[in-house]
Amino acid sequence: MKTLINNAIDVVEIKSSKTDLPVPVINGVHLHSIYNPEREAESFVSASEGHLKKNSDLLIFGLGFGYHLSKVEARMKALYGDDYRVFVIEPNKELYKKWKELKPNILSPRVKVVHYIEVKDFYKDKELVSFLSDKPSILPHPASFQLNESFFKTFMTFHYPTSLKESLFFIEDDAFADYLQEQDLSQSTDEYIESLKSKPFIQGHDFIALALKEMVGEGQR
Repeated sequence: MKTLINNAIDVVEIKSSKTDLPVPVINGVHLHSIYNPEREAESFVSASEGHLKKNSDLLIFGLGFGYHLSKVEARMKALYGDDYRVFVIEPNKELYKKWKELKPNILSPRVKVVHYIEVKDFYKDKELVSFLSDKPSILPHPASFQLNESFFKTFMTFHYPTSLKESLFFIEDDAFADYLQEQDLSQSTDEYIESLKSKPFIQGHDFIALALKEMVGEGQR
């Protein structure tokens, strides 16, 4: 079975393994074994045992076609019952779409696959950010990490922006965003907060602005 998907950057090719399971190939990189993806996934779990026992919260870099996720979930369930959470980061749009279309495996709601293209979009996802704040163990899927190494390194070192203009991206309240648009966007958030302190009267949205400082500060710790 071969399916070619043209992307502006990548070509995703779907091959069949010797065990008749679909295996995605991106830019020549096989994301799973072309012989037996499930056996390879079992080896991945065995090699990751220390990470799995360390924490019931797990962040996995790379979706592939989910064979490693199925085996990881089975092991997490054996270790923690229903008290575990797994988030999976996947930046490749075409791979994500093809995985959802072909459904090579079924994961429980405790395993959440999160897809965005830009790193900053992941950090706008409130559920994901809340999960990250609980300091999960991090487990890279080797082939996926190799393919998207630059992306994952940027993800791990991301800091929320300090400029008022860039901070607008993370503001979801339209009224507050409009309010900030009227400010001097060349300022840093620290400079803007300092300017509020000298105002004789603080308006309603200024209180939200003060909360912005806390949000930015949390993101940089």
